[in-house]
Amino acid sequence: QILRRGEDLRPMHDGARRIVDDAIVSDIPLMYGPGEVGLAALMVANEESCAAPAGDGGDGSNSSAPKSPEIDMVGYIRSRFLDSNESEVKVDVEMMGAVIARVTRLCQFLRELKEGKHGCGNHHVDMERLKGVHKKLKKCRAWGPIPAEKEGKKKKKKRKAEEEKNGDEEGAN
Repeated sequence: QILRRGEDLRPMHDGARRIVDDAIVSDIPLMYGPGEVGLAALMVANEESCAAPAGDGGDGSNSSAPKSPEIDMVGYIRSRFLDSNESEVKVDVEMMGAVIARVTRLCQFLRELKEGKHGCGNHHVDMERLKGVHKKLKKCRAWGPIPAEKEGKKKKKKRKAEEEKNGDEEGAN
């Protein structure tokens, strides 16, 4: 089967887009940078599309599209930054190892998103719990200052309640 240029990477690209869509509505963007999330999503999508049975594009559809080629992203990163001296930049090998370990750990988090872990809002959302959190956030003014019109109504209600309370106390004396 003859492939159009670049179409053999389509299943990996589509899978990475779905993973990033899930990651965006989770806690992951608060812990990792966009480049790390994108690279880890590509790594996970590549693993999934290569593990998919033949004839499955990796996205669950039974298309006749071939599997993506298996790409060693970690090997690419090492070869790209350790073997190149084009800009005469010194690469810290320990730092590169730490970055690779961080991205590898992020890959595990991205695999767990489908289980509803890490705050992912696209899978297994407990709506009652979510509503409770939303109410608490509204009470603590996390959504910004209360508009002046609502603040005035609250003050009027409070004043009226105090007047009634004082009127009841004076009536009792």
